[in-house]
Amino acid sequence: MKKLYPLGKVRALFSGKGETFSDIGVKINPSLEGMDFTKEMLSEKTTNGNKKLLSLEFCWLPVKIVEAYNSAKTEEEKYAVLVGKVYSNCRLNCKGCFAKSPDVFKGHPLVHPEKILDLIGESVKKLGAKTVKYLGPTEFFRDRDVFKWLDRLDKMGVVIGIFVKDPLFGDDEEVERLFGAQGIHTSEELVRKLSSYQKLRILFNFRSFDEDLTNDLVSGGFTGKENYSGNYKVVQTRALQLFYEYFAKREIEQGKEARLVIINAPLIEETVDEAFDIFRYFLDRGVITCTAPSMQSGCGRGLYQEVKKSFLKKLHKEYAKILAYSLKRGVISSEYLERYGPSPYAGINHCAQLCNGLLIRETGQLLRCPGADHEGWRDEISPIDLLEKGLAWAWPHTKNYKQGSRVNIGCGAKPSIFTQKFNEKVLRLLSGKE
Repeated sequence: MKKLYPLGKVRALFSGKGETFSDIGVKINPSLEGMDFTKEMLSEKTTNGNKKLLSLEFCWLPVKIVEAYNSAKTEEEKYAVLVGKVYSNCRLNCKGCFAKSPDVFKGHPLVHPEKILDLIGESVKKLGAKTVKYLGPTEFFRDRDVFKWLDRLDKMGVVIGIFVKDPLFGDDEEVERLFGAQGIHTSEELVRKLSSYQKLRILFNFRSFDEDLTNDLVSGGFTGKENYSGNYKVVQTRALQLFYEYFAKREIEQGKEARLVIINAPLIEETVDEAFDIFRYFLDRGVITCTAPSMQSGCGRGLYQEVKKSFLKKLHKEYAKILAYSLKRGVISSEYLERYGPSPYAGINHCAQLCNGLLIRETGQLLRCPGADHEGWRDEISPIDLLEKGLAWAWPHTKNYKQGSRVNIGCGAKPSIFTQKFNEKVLRLLSGKE
């Protein structure tokens, strides 16, 4: 077992056992969205008196892929584009990928990125959106038009979170192939340019320090999809070092919050034992980790057909250890824990998506969140109506709009793990009663 610690040359920020981030004068944001959804924010209304759409998530595909899929005539041709262009626009083939399934588009054509950007712009202007997140089903940055899209998002003034896992950021040859004609030749040049977008936050997937396990987890996820041929752990390590340099270290030195977040998901039997170690390792260097099991969408649902008691026992312990360390370092407060309970995102703030957010899929379908894609989680609003009538019309008709505006509404998109019983068990472990 060979373990690689990607930030080995970066010293921990804490010198004393009891120090908090406040003690050492370093800012830390415990929210995946990059902001706290305060009671005041949740109570805000739009100019016409509607609840605001505070957090918008979106999926899309590069223009050429959209055109190739929409022009395919038969189901066989569409499936060939799905595997050969859609899924292959991500070099990895991860086990448990939330996006990959044979019928991911549910028979709908793909929407052009420009139209999805129009909807995002409408959410900002008319619905008060404060943060947006890109989720997939491919890699956002594996698109030669990416700076065009970032420029437009940047002008909207919202916080932009983009999930990242691509080997691109640790592979100069990949960068040269995609962006050499634009004068960007190395991974460092690419990361440096991206860091100039001040509202951009990188949500980087990291599930294990172990090299063999990491490489195994990014292969074999979807039958027919080509696996990554290189050593992913090596390029992942370099990518994290670059993102830390330009999205965390610089921010911390300037008295700002890091714009890098580690995503340790999905937790499974093989990785759960490392959850606390990963959380502590990155937190000690000023970077939060979002730790959680998988979702019910895509390949992820197959990971938890039967949740083993051994896995749950480990999960309870890791969540309690993470929560204790988060409280110790002042990431969350005891007041927050008492008010809202343990978060499904171990040791950081809750997700507010199910009452204050929405997901626009690349087909124009509206979903409650990316965690589940079955019928009950899709809104009964057709993509045609959405594109013709707009998001300001659609939002009051959605399932999430009808929920009360609060922080902890639960996490129904995850497998049946985060129950009251789960929270009670974690709190007993935290208090030392078990």
